[in-house]
Amino acid sequence: MTAHDTVVEFYWRPGCPYCLALRAPLRSSGLPLREINIWEDPEAAARVRSVADGNETVPTVFVGAHAMVNPGMDQVLAAVREHSPELPPIEPRTPRWQPVAASLGLALLWVLLVVLSPTTTFHVAPALAAAAAPVTRRWLTGAPVPSRPAATVAVTGLVITLATTAVLTWQGLIAGPDVPGGGAPVAETVLLAVAGAVLGWRLARRGAR
Repeated sequence: MTAHDTVVEFYWRPGCPYCLALRAPLRSSGLPLREINIWEDPEAAARVRSVADGNETVPTVFVGAHAMVNPGMDQVLAAVREHSPELPPIEPRTPRWQPVAASLGLALLWVLLVVLSPTTTFHVAPALAAAAAPVTRRWLTGAPVPSRPAATVAVTGLVITLATTAVLTWQGLIAGPDVPGGGAPVAETVLLAVAGAVLGWRLARRGAR
């Protein structure tokens, strides 16, 4: 078998969030990939059932004859190295602008909501904006992010969120009420941003050894 004969087969169905999460890193990996919608291919659905205890569980990935049900991208790459060594070595590509765009997008949405409803405090917004960058990195990579890169991207999300907080504070748009009722909405916003960054870091590292 040559490298041109080996194809990673990706079985999926519409509306499956786990399929979407795995598809992004698979497509960007450079691996020879064939995508099969099991709702449009009865034989494909039967093949999935044959390796998933009779269930049509997706995503299911075949590397040659080796089947994996709902794998992570790290498992797919390990299977390629073990079962298809004729393929050139491929590692997950590092998303560069997408994590930053995710945090920026949520930060801008937060600003828009505050401008449209200045009397409302959007308590979860800073946490979501800060966590978006590391979570997006993890999602696009499809594998646990090493500690230092995860920390770097988490700090990036935090900086974006704190900069947004500074702008909103300067404009007098963070005026409370805060959750504890102590009259410190800016402090609460900063704490939530830090908590979001830490949570994002942990999620990006999830599954790491």
